[in-house]
Formats: sequence, structure tokens, C-alpha cells
Amino acid sequence: MIVRLSSGSTWTVTGTSYLTRLTLAADAAVRAVSGKSVTMTVDGTQTAIEAGGVYSGAIVLTVG
Repeated sequence: MIVRLSSGSTWTVTGTSYLTRLTLAADAAVRAVSGKSVTMTVDGTQTAIEAGGVYSGAIVLTVG
């Protein structure tokens, strides 16, 4: 799955998500549901989610 967040967008992750590409506009955000945090791995390596970032590979977002 490919996800592209355009300017001003916010994605609230509610469960584990598997992607092949994630593109974030400079003012887009990825968040977890209230009281949780979201982490991302790319090809098995934990990677920070940054506004303006472009990630590709085996991407897994996990809420914990």
C-alpha cells in the first residue's frame, strides 16, 4: 500500500499498518490514537517519522 499525506493532513494510526511507500508533506503528521504512540520500521530498522519525509520499502507502523 502507498500512502501520501498532502499539506495539512494528519493520519491517526489505530493499529498495525503495512506499507510499501509513505510520503509526507512538510506540514503533514502521523499520530497514534490518544494515549498511545506510533513507531515505524523500514526494512526492519526503526525510523523516525518526520514531516516532509519520503520512505519506501517494507514499512510497518505499530501503535503501542
